[in-house]
Amino acid sequence: MRLVIGVAAALLASAPVAAQSVDQDAKTLAQKAEAFVRVRNQFDQAAMTAMMAPDYQEVSPIGEVDSRDRVIGFYAADKKSPAPPMTITETVARPAGTIGVVTMRIAYTMPGKDGQMQTRAMRAGFVARRIKGDWQFVSLQFTPIRG
Repeated sequence: MRLVIGVAAALLASAPVAAQSVDQDAKTLAQKAEAFVRVRNQFDQAAMTAMMAPDYQEVSPIGEVDSRDRVIGFYAADKKSPAPPMTITETVARPAGTIGVVTMRIAYTMPGKDGQMQTRAMRAGFVARRIKGDWQFVSLQFTPIRG
C-alpha cells in the first residue's frame, strides 16, 4: 500500500512540471511558426531551409502542392518582391510529444480591383516534428478566408 501511495504522490508532484513542459513546448512552437512566416517574407532562404524538415511540403493559397525544393526556390534572392504588409493576429500551438500543430491567422493588405487598399486574411496550418530536439516544419497549408 505504501508503494502505491508513494507512486501516486510522485505522479501528482510531477504533474505541474509536465504541464509547464507542454506550455513551454507550445510557446516555442508558436514562436518558431511566427518566425517562419517572417523569414519567408524576408526571402531568407538559409533560415527557411533550417526550419524545414527534409520531407517538407506545402499547399499554397491557390491549392498547389509544392515540394521543399520548389518552395525554397520560390524564395530565391533574385525573385524577391515586396510582400504585402502582414500581421499575425492569432497563433495557437498544440504540441503532442514529437509532433506539433500550429494554427495561425494572418491579415494582409493589398490593392483591390478599384485601387483601394483592402485587408484580407488567411489561415495557416503548420505540422511540425521535433528532430534532434528542434521543431522543424513538415508541412504548411494556407487557406484564404473569405470575407
